[in-house]
Amino acid sequence: MYNKRILDANGCFFDFSPVILSPKEYSKIIHEINSLYYAKHQGSLFCMHRSLDLHGRYCIYFFENHGYNNYNIYEKIFD
Repeated sequence: MYNKRILDANGCFFDFSPVILSPKEYSKIIHEINSLYYAKHQGSLFCMHRSLDLHGRYCIYFFENHGYNNYNIYEKIFD
């Protein structure tokens, strides 16, 4: 993980440092979160998303939600 805080699309800081994911894995997870955003994550500040990683292992991704397509994935744990 980084020891650096990042900004969201509106210039506000996220609370946690992001976890390092490969660009392909990051893109996959963001796409899945975006697909479920209005049904599952809208209005929640801290969320979790369960999915398969690129190696076929189940993982839980914890992320901060600052609006549609404006997320900070800060933790990935294996389920």
